[in-house]
Amino acid sequence: MKSVLGPKVVIGIEVGIVAALTGAGLFAPQGLKVWYAALIQGFAMVTLPVLAAGGAVTWYSERRTVRIQGPRKGSMLAYRGLRDTALAGWIAATLLAWPLARIRAGEPTGLTWDLEQAGGPLAVFLQTAGGILVLDAWLYWKHRLLHTRLLFPFHRKHHGYRDPTALAGFAVGPLESLLTFWPVLFLAMPEAPHYGPVYFTLVVGFIAFNLYLHCGVVWHGLEAILRPLSFNTSSHHNRHHANAETHYAEALTIWDRLLGTWEGAKHKTRREQTVDSV
Repeated sequence: MKSVLGPKVVIGIEVGIVAALTGAGLFAPQGLKVWYAALIQGFAMVTLPVLAAGGAVTWYSERRTVRIQGPRKGSMLAYRGLRDTALAGWIAATLLAWPLARIRAGEPTGLTWDLEQAGGPLAVFLQTAGGILVLDAWLYWKHRLLHTRLLFPFHRKHHGYRDPTALAGFAVGPLESLLTFWPVLFLAMPEAPHYGPVYFTLVVGFIAFNLYLHCGVVWHGLEAILRPLSFNTSSHHNRHHANAETHYAEALTIWDRLLGTWEGAKHKTRREQTVDSV
C-alpha cells in the first residue's frame, strides 16, 4: 500500500506522541514525583510480565513441529519484537500512570474491590458484557482504519512480522498503542467503577489471548473452544499477517463476518464480481 505520509513525517508524529504522553506528567495534580514514580511502576507492571510471557510462548511455539506457515524461512525478529513491545509498554504505562498516581496520592479511582460499590452482580455482568462488545467493535474499526492509506504507515511496523511470534503480539507503534490502550484512563475516574477481580481477569486474559493469536502455531483443543464462541484464533489471525486485506478481528470474529472482511467472504465477493462481468 502506497503511503500518504512520508517516513520522516510518521517518525516525527510518533516521537511527538511519546514525548507528549511522557511529558504530560509535568501537569499531574499529584505532582511530578508521584506521577513519574507511578509511570515507572506501571511500566514494570505491564512490560516485564508481557515480555516474559511472550518469550516463554515463543520458546515453546518455535519447538512445535507443525507451524501455520510451515518451517520458518527467516528470522523470528526476536530483538525487534522485544524492543517494539517495550515501547508499546511505555505508552501503556503513560496512561496507567494517571490512575496509579491517584492511588499513590490516596485519591479515589474507578477501581473497586467491593462488589456492591461496583453496582452489584447484575450491573457488573452487564457492564462487562457491554464493555467487551463496545471495546471489541472499537478495536475492529481501529484496525481497519490503520489499514487505510493515511494511517497504514503507523501500522506497517506490525506487519513486518509476516510470520509472527508471541513477541510480536504487542509490537506496535506509539499511535496504535495509544488507540489500543487509552481505555485505561477510565480507571482514573471514580464515576466509572470497575470491579477489580473481573477487570484484572479480563486484562490478563486479553494479554494471554493476544500472545496466542501471534504464536504461529495452532492448539487444536483451544481453537475448538474459541471458534464456536466466535472468538478470534491463532489460525484466523495468522491469515491477516499473511493477507492484510482480511481478518481485522482482534477479539471476536463477529465483525469480520458481519462486515464482509472474513477471507471467505472476500473470495465469494470476487467470484460474484467475476460472474457478473462475464
